[in-house]
Amino acid sequence: MLSGARMFGCQFEGAKGAVVGPVFVDEEATRSLGGGELEAWLSAQGAASVQVLG
Repeated sequence: MLSGARMFGCQFEGAKGAVVGPVFVDEEATRSLGGGELEAWLSAQGAASVQVLG
């Protein structure tokens, strides 16, 4: 579960599994993504095998 986590600067290449969002994806923790938007963002970061639940 990553709900509310700050993900800016994290490395996701090759990550696999499932997460629950939403999470913050910018340095200032003002941009929150969940669902399909988070899944697309993670895929763009190299985590194509991560599924977003909820």
